[in-house]
Amino acid sequence: MKEEFLWVEKYRPATIADTILPQALKDTFSKFVETGNIPNMLFTGTAGLGKTTVAKAICNELGFDYIVVNGSEEGNIDTLRGKIKRFASTVSLQGGYKIVILDEADYLSPNAQAALRGVMEEYHTTARFILTCNYPNKIIPALHSRCQGFHIAKIDQTEFTARVAEILITEGV
Repeated sequence: MKEEFLWVEKYRPATIADTILPQALKDTFSKFVETGNIPNMLFTGTAGLGKTTVAKAICNELGFDYIVVNGSEEGNIDTLRGKIKRFASTVSLQGGYKIVILDEADYLSPNAQAALRGVMEEYHTTARFILTCNYPNKIIPALHSRCQGFHIAKIDQTEFTARVAEILITEGV
């Protein structure tokens, strides 16, 4: 039996070079990968532009352990104190930092964000956090100040169309 995949997962870019981003952002993220030293980051922009894909690509290229937590599904304080803290507090088997990708962080309550701030401070020597959100105004100032912000703007339509065409050809459509 042939295993089927969602194309969005099957063709998700695994490297920064494969993403559809402005060259300046690709260069910045590539420098992080080259040095192996990344800051806490906050990716903002409308839905569907690849914020989570970029975060995963950075983790893949670095080879660091990472976890993805969806703020709209697991955005309570217990998740932050449990799942995230448990992950961040252990030693990485891969070396380097452990990375927590907190997707849709704008869905976290202000109290949950304050708890996250505490976890970020406690594990700043061993873990990095990549937050994604559609509405940066819903992120508390304490998190903004602890993250380097990157706005993912509208993607290049020509490059996007070329990528879709390549996928359709590969799939025989």
